[in-house]
Amino acid sequence: MKQPHFLHVREHLERVRDGYSYIPDPESVYLGKVEADHFWELVGLRLQGCPIVVLAALRFERAERAGIPDARESLAAYLSATPDPEAGDKGRLTALLPHKDQDIPSFLSGLRGGREYTPVSIDRLRVEVAFDFRADNPSAVRDLKEAASPLRKHYYRTVSGHVFRGESHVIDPSFTSPLPRFLAVRSPEQILPKGIIRLPTVFVAHRFTALQVDVTEESARLAVRNWIPFLSGTASREGLIPVG
Repeated sequence: MKQPHFLHVREHLERVRDGYSYIPDPESVYLGKVEADHFWELVGLRLQGCPIVVLAALRFERAERAGIPDARESLAAYLSATPDPEAGDKGRLTALLPHKDQDIPSFLSGLRGGREYTPVSIDRLRVEVAFDFRADNPSAVRDLKEAASPLRKHYYRTVSGHVFRGESHVIDPSFTSPLPRFLAVRSPEQILPKGIIRLPTVFVAHRFTALQVDVTEESARLAVRNWIPFLSGTASREGLIPVG
C-alpha cells in the first residue's frame, strides 16, 4: 500500500467492528503534540470532493474529567461553528497532515518530538463526516447526561446516497443558520447493497444528511423496510468513510 497511514485507518475500523473498547497506546493511535492546556489529536475527516478520508491532527483544549485521559469537548461541538462576527477566519480549521507515505505512529511521535509540519486550513463547510480514533467519543457520557432528550434510533440517508443507522438526537429543523453544524451518531452501521458494516461513532454534518427517520416505534421500523430511500438496493456502494 503506497499510503501506510490508511492501513492504520483500516486497522482501527476493524478493531471497532470486533468490539474494541479501549486505547492501549494513545501515542501511537491518536495523541500528538501536548501543550500545557491543549493537545493535538488525530481525527479522520471526509471532505467534499475528496475520494479518501483525510487524516488530520487538530488542536483541542484540554478538559479535566475524572477517569478520562486527554478529555476534550465532543468532536461534534468542536466542528460546529458558533456565531462570531469578529472572527477573521470564518470558522476555518487549522490542521497538520501526515505525509502520504508516513505511518501514523511516526507522524505522531514526530509531532511530540517537535518536528514542524506546514499547517493547512480546512473549510468546515466542506467537512461531511468525521470520526475519532478513540474507541468512544470522550464526551459521550457527559453529553448523554446533559442532553435535553435521550438518544433515539434513526435511519439516515446522505445527499450522496449513503444509508446508515445509529443512535442520535433529532436534527432541529428550525435551525437555519448557514454555519456548519454536526450530529453525533453512536453505534452506526452503514447499509450497503453487499451487506452491513459497523463504524466508529461518526459526526455527520447537518447539510450532508438528506433524510432522517425515527425508528424507535415498531410501526416506524416496518415503514423503513418499505421506504425506497432506505432500502439497501438503493444505497450508495461507497463507504461512508472512504478509506481508499
